Amino acid sequence: MPEELSVIKNRYELAIVGCGPAGLAAALNAKIRNRDFILLGSEFCSPKLSKAPQIDNWLGFPEIGGEELRQRFLNHVKEKEISIVNFKVTSIYPGPPYTLMGKDKSFEADAIILATGVSASKLFPGEVELLGRGVGYCATCDGPLYKNKSVAIISYNSEGEDEANFMADICTKVYYIPFYKDLVRLDPRVEVKKGKTIKIRGDRTVEQLDLGEEQLAVDGVFVMRESLPAEQLIAGLEMEEAAIKVNHKLETNMPGLFAAGDCTGQPFQLIKAAGEGGTAALQAVKYLDNLK
Repeated sequence: MPEELSVIKNRYELAIVGCGPAGLAAALNAKIRNRDFILLGSEFCSPKLSKAPQIDNWLGFPEIGGEELRQRFLNHVKEKEISIVNFKVTSIYPGPPYTLMGKDKSFEADAIILATGVSASKLFPGEVELLGRGVGYCATCDGPLYKNKSVAIISYNSEGEDEANFMADICTKVYYIPFYKDLVRLDPRVEVKKGKTIKIRGDRTVEQLDLGEEQLAVDGVFVMRESLPAEQLIAGLEMEEAAIKVNHKLETNMPGLFAAGDCTGQPFQLIKAAGEGGTAALQAVKYLDNLK
């Protein structure tokens, strides 16, 4: 079970973002080399692996079930006393040192390994163009900016309800567009809207959310996904065919920033993800050594 935010220090040598096979392999290698690192994850590490009925190409474990292999991964890092901290990164400010921002806390790291996997949901039209100009990913972070204004929150899970409830105390109007079933704890002041998000519109800032049959006049739109697309986390990150562009050392175009696993592109294979995670950690260790 991931640990809570209270364990987070102000600075680390290395931050590993993601607790799938790539992130876990990176953490294992960082631990073996006795580095000061933090492994950031979620409540359920690697749901995609858990859903695999059978893995046929994991060397030494023929025909093992996905959930059994996932448990072996988690048990391995637990035996090595590696903690998984439940922390969702909302943005990263370039470094080094890099600053990793979350809902309630921020901290610094000299190097980062992005092992975020791939987001199942595509970006909405207008999302990239209006990012930072009305489009955001953490309502509670940016809430004061929208006092007495109207906002819409698009959410893929019930966590978005907490964000909407928070904004109901600040905004004159809060719309909620859920992409999941069964609302849990939504404030009655929040207006639920159903519909397909067509586009986020606006010239210089957000002005409207187009739901096809209805257009909502709003000053801000917050999108709550399970994980953020990598290019939305940090400005200036070079992408190639919707994947993070890396070299054979898993280096990105930014010094001290590495990437591993599905977020670096196809093939989306377990063995590739774990291998890249280990390699990225080794390269990050070399980078940290050179800093000294």
